[in-house]
Amino acid sequence: MQKCSGSTYDSLLLESDGGDNLKQIIFQNEDKFFSFIHALGLDVKHSEINTNLQNSSTTILTLKTTCFKVDFNDNFAKISPLN
Repeated sequence: MQKCSGSTYDSLLLESDGGDNLKQIIFQNEDKFFSFIHALGLDVKHSEINTNLQNSSTTILTLKTTCFKVDFNDNFAKISPLN
């Protein structure tokens, strides 16, 4: 990984209840987070196969390379992509 620089745009605020565990905050607000990421350029590919009466499905999520800045305060985590 390398350090990213740039200005922020289109920030997302997620309720954090005073925590600073980003994975847990995203999990608690997953619908809002995935809608935000999808608007940034998330590509979703889904396929289903039925062979010999057995179903199989695959979903691939691809996000363009993007750096994010995350700020925490008492009630929210602010996630902002960088230009």
